Amino acid sequence: MITPSAMPSFRMSQGIVCASPSLTITPYVTDAHTFSLPRETVTRQNIYDETTGAIKYVQETPRFEKENFNLNYGISAQINIPLGKSPALCHEATQVNIQAQKLLIKKTKMEISLYRLEMCAKQAKLGVTFKPNTPSAITCEDIVVNIPPNQVIPHTHELKTKK
Repeated sequence: MITPSAMPSFRMSQGIVCASPSLTITPYVTDAHTFSLPRETVTRQNIYDETTGAIKYVQETPRFEKENFNLNYGISAQINIPLGKSPALCHEATQVNIQAQKLLIKKTKMEISLYRLEMCAKQAKLGVTFKPNTPSAITCEDIVVNIPPNQVIPHTHELKTKK
């Protein structure tokens, strides 16, 4: 039997760690060679006289020791599947995290655009702009500066007097 360690997991940002299903396949081969030592070809057994108890003779019985060889092979497979609500909650947390990251990217892009707008408008009002068709002019090329409503821009009038 395979005894796995921790289940495989993948890590997301914000500390989200999800366990994932796994399949473990382990091939194996075992080899065994058994034999007896010391090697004996006969077994000696004393035969006793029933009246005196002395050894009458020693009986020798031939032994036919065998060596055993054994070769085993196979494959062991184990499937681990996380149980309970954890997998579903982990996937939900991952989706929420991805949505939050997408919103953060949109917010950052908007902040950059607003900063460009503010800086380019300030400089245009001061009468400073980039030279057209230069790499820097691209920074403010899509920004239009209009006169704010209810504002009198500096101007002159020619007054005619009646004589």
